[in-house]
Amino acid sequence: MEVEGSSKKMIATQAEMVENKVPIPYRDQCAHLLIPLNKCRQAEFYLPWKCEIERHSYEKCEYELVMERMLQMQKIREEKAKLTQAGKQGVSVPLIPKTANA
Repeated sequence: MEVEGSSKKMIATQAEMVENKVPIPYRDQCAHLLIPLNKCRQAEFYLPWKCEIERHSYEKCEYELVMERMLQMQKIREEKAKLTQAGKQGVSVPLIPKTANA
């Protein structure tokens, strides 16, 4: 499954995410890494020094998604700025405003 606007593909299916009780806000392109992380956390009683490899791979995936979204938003802002600059160049604002009686 391909997600529009993202370079990462969805690996985990909806059925797998429902079966493993992945919360809806976490059902993104990194959900396939969250499923084994949550299983490891439950098996290790959520000890912070356990499951480090799984946690690192999941957090790296999430970081890459955030950076990708930031780059996309930066491109959108640059395109918008170019359009507004092009629009402003054609319209000049007079330095001395005209009065109603003039």
